[in-house]
Amino acid sequence: MSFVSTENSVQVQKSESDHERNPIFIVCAADNNYAMPLAVTMRSVIENLKADRKIIFFVIDGGITTFNQQKILKSLPNRQCDVQFLQISDALVKLIREAHELPESSDLGIKSDYVSIASFYRLLISDILPPEIEKVIYLDCDLIVEGDLEQLWQVNLDENYLLAVRDTWIPNVSCPTAKLNYEQLGIAPGSKYFNAGVLVLNLKKWRANQMSPKALQYFKQNLPYIGWYDQGLLNALLVGQWGELDPRWNFNATSFYDYASENYLPWHESKSMFSEETYNNLVRHPFILHYVSVKKPWTSRHTPRKDLFFKYIDMTLWSGWRLTIWRRLWRRLVREFKTAMRR
Repeated sequence: MSFVSTENSVQVQKSESDHERNPIFIVCAADNNYAMPLAVTMRSVIENLKADRKIIFFVIDGGITTFNQQKILKSLPNRQCDVQFLQISDALVKLIREAHELPESSDLGIKSDYVSIASFYRLLISDILPPEIEKVIYLDCDLIVEGDLEQLWQVNLDENYLLAVRDTWIPNVSCPTAKLNYEQLGIAPGSKYFNAGVLVLNLKKWRANQMSPKALQYFKQNLPYIGWYDQGLLNALLVGQWGELDPRWNFNATSFYDYASENYLPWHESKSMFSEETYNNLVRHPFILHYVSVKKPWTSRHTPRKDLFFKYIDMTLWSGWRLTIWRRLWRRLVREFKTAMRR
């Protein structure tokens, strides 16, 4: 069964360096609502790479318009990277929707307004990408890269299915914010919980053990016990089978800047995870800054470290875009309309 089409793929440039033969493979997944943040994420990757490093971006396309695809491509410098937009087949969308569409009575503690079906694509990356690609970095589209991804690419996968950063808002599966029924799923309460926004995936092992169909089947069978959709699924499915990355590779801006001044239990629990030196390095020099939660620079005036987002947006064809009062009013009207339609 074919899951993708690359007929509309566009190459930004090809180079002749040694790194051309061994490029870094990066996967992002986005729909048209995330076209602008996707461009910002991709531009931040390129800006912090060594000059001779080669990147191949695979964008799993959840409905990005041709106009926005062209804006994304023109937002990248004409060096160092190729971009391929992968068109998802109807068969794959059907598989995901079968696991995604839940009865209204299901309480997973998720605000679906900012959880897109495109986030489920990461579960099937091993089936979507060519079989000769054995390792890939997955990046969410609501983050800014400030470090050189060459360093992340060189981290040894060992026998892990993936590498990830322990979640500072949900450090363990038994944390209330995990919304994961670990007892029902047979998971030890002390098991660590990772954030799925930055992953280094071992596609070779993923394919060898046919994990993509297993993941969807596991999700369908355990819907009442899994919170946070695909992230909760990955944490339940891969307990003890993932490796922990330096926390600077996925810095949760919301937890550290928003909740630091509040009497917020998960924040105080997560802060104790680090030594003073690690904590200071994490806050001052994160490699990747992740805008976790509903507060995004393009949706809220109160997003921590939104200055970094606008630094990179001004390097794209969306340069000058800001969340003006008119855009805020329009967003409010759209939200109210959606609420009325649901009612």
